[in-house]
Amino acid sequence: MGKKDKHYALGLTFLFLAVGAFTASQHEMWRDEIQAWLLARDSTSVFNLFANLKYEGHPGLWHLCLMPLSRITHSPVVMQMFHLLIAGATVYLFVRYAPFNWFQKLLFCFGYFVLYEYAIVARNYALGMLLITVFCVLFRERYKRFIWIGGVLFLLAHTSVHALIVTIAIAGALCCEYVFRGRFLKPLNEEIATIEDKRPIWIGFALIGIGITTAVLQLNPPSDTGFAVGWHFNYNSERVNNIVKLISRAYLPVTRPIFGFWGSNLLTTYPIFQAIQIPLCYFFMLFSVLLFLKRPTALLIYLTGTFGLLAFFYVKYHGSIRHHGFLFLTFLMCCWIYRDSPAINFGKTEQDETDSIVDRVLNVAATVVLTLLLICHAIGGVIATRMEHRHIFSYGKLTAEYIKSQGMQDHLMVGEIDYAVSTVVGYLQKPQIYYTHGSRFGSFVRWDKARTHNVSNELIIEEAQKLSREHSEPVLIILNRAIDAKLLEQHKLSFLVKFTGSVIGDEGFHLYLMPNG
Repeated sequence: MGKKDKHYALGLTFLFLAVGAFTASQHEMWRDEIQAWLLARDSTSVFNLFANLKYEGHPGLWHLCLMPLSRITHSPVVMQMFHLLIAGATVYLFVRYAPFNWFQKLLFCFGYFVLYEYAIVARNYALGMLLITVFCVLFRERYKRFIWIGGVLFLLAHTSVHALIVTIAIAGALCCEYVFRGRFLKPLNEEIATIEDKRPIWIGFALIGIGITTAVLQLNPPSDTGFAVGWHFNYNSERVNNIVKLISRAYLPVTRPIFGFWGSNLLTTYPIFQAIQIPLCYFFMLFSVLLFLKRPTALLIYLTGTFGLLAFFYVKYHGSIRHHGFLFLTFLMCCWIYRDSPAINFGKTEQDETDSIVDRVLNVAATVVLTLLLICHAIGGVIATRMEHRHIFSYGKLTAEYIKSQGMQDHLMVGEIDYAVSTVVGYLQKPQIYYTHGSRFGSFVRWDKARTHNVSNELIIEEAQKLSREHSEPVLIILNRAIDAKLLEQHKLSFLVKFTGSVIGDEGFHLYLMPNG
């Protein structure tokens, strides 16, 4: 059976990588992907990288991984390859070791988050998914490998703010389990109750604590930050309902087969689903609580992780589907570690508890519910992959290719809006251009208040003229909107080309050439 599992895992992994590689080759990276690459590429040292990361709102493990790759080549394509390998490693470990049936594993591998969101869109979240999977693999023998557990959770805390919340949930549950083992919790084996050498346990917890602390310190924004600066502590019933609905979006990510597919949900277009959406979310939470009720470690991780994520989405940043996916990852992780978590000590035998009618009914229901959820994930993954092949995700890549084909890659360039044009900069492998937002040269976006003012077409042309005179060379202007004909004629600008109609709507571009001033 072991060899069959291994062969099945290898077969699914190779199939996944083949599908993923073809899809990634069709994917035009957008600004969030390129931003991480530019930060890694243009930071002169690790210390400089962390100085540049202070506006990002995420810890820096992903960027640290990208730094060596950026020293090998300036092409961001290598980041896509690395990212896909991370997703492939997750698939292999899940299929090889997860306590689910072969059909559920197959569905997982081609689900929305695994196949598309955390494989094709190259962000830091795939690293978090991999480390959560590694944690689940180690969980069964956690007290024999607690230093490894500590190391994995140390790294997990540094992948994203959402993974940090999950890490805190896991750390709290493990601490409670260790403190109450043998008293209120009945271990699955005696090793949990009788641990002679406690040094590895303390080292593991120390690593977790250091990881959480250093990650939190990285998230402390500077005083001049200009992105997601608000907090929402006041109670608002509509906002609460909208946050609760995120559970259904994370658990049932059935993508719409339309041009603007990314982040869409087919189910929400049906009035009947809209009517039951909030009750369905509460059902998912109640069902999960009932399922994990006799296993406090799994229950505590689920409750703390789920409510921690929902609280973050409420008070700080609503987020997008890639962030909401951690709600489902938390649920799936708890389903994995459920049987290896110690039960509440009611004075009964483990066999009595396992054989109870309620437990059997819940386990059968859990299998059915999880399978139905994974079917929805697989449908969403297939649709998203198909839409990726059919539509241009961002025109940053094609714009850069056009600029290179015209031999203009060495021109002085002015870009606006900075976060959109940075995609072109990454694909051009250009050291820097002049951003009118912030009125400065740069490559990656610096999310400070200096860039939050509105910039008119007149001001853009004025700054381009100034640069042209200072450097005595023509200037290529890259905008994500058109300049009217009157301004073109007045300033003798030449319209070159436009690329519009991408999935990321504001990553279509208009190119203009200003003659030598």
